[in-house]
Amino acid sequence: MYNNYIHRGGVSGMDTRVRDFIVEVARDVIGLDIALFFQSNPATFDTSAGLALRLHRHHEEVQPALERLAEAGVLEVFTRGDGRYRCYTLPRDSQVWHLLCLVCEAYLDHPEARKEIVRMLIRRHTEDRARSQPDPTEE
Repeated sequence: MYNNYIHRGGVSGMDTRVRDFIVEVARDVIGLDIALFFQSNPATFDTSAGLALRLHRHHEEVQPALERLAEAGVLEVFTRGDGRYRCYTLPRDSQVWHLLCLVCEAYLDHPEARKEIVRMLIRRHTEDRARSQPDPTEE
């Protein structure tokens, strides 16, 4: 839930909540794109396929990021059409909104913070790839 990202005290530079969100929830460029999209379009209520079209990405890329954001409480999920459709939207939660505004401000308004966010995402991607590859010493 979002409460895991409450500010834990001042470090210089980027807000701790933004760092935690990038590394633990967004985790990749697609997760960040979705968060920025919902911050810019807060009234959006759409399926993963519809969001993939809006973001110009493949559905298979968007779905895992949507699920991560929903698990963290950043998005709400509603089932429609007798369970055939899962729709995503922002919750009516001022803490979530404030977090997304902080992320958007860091990424769009501060070039140094944007560079650091990109570095964090690359680092996370590299770590995830290393974990997913089999250990050659175990064969």
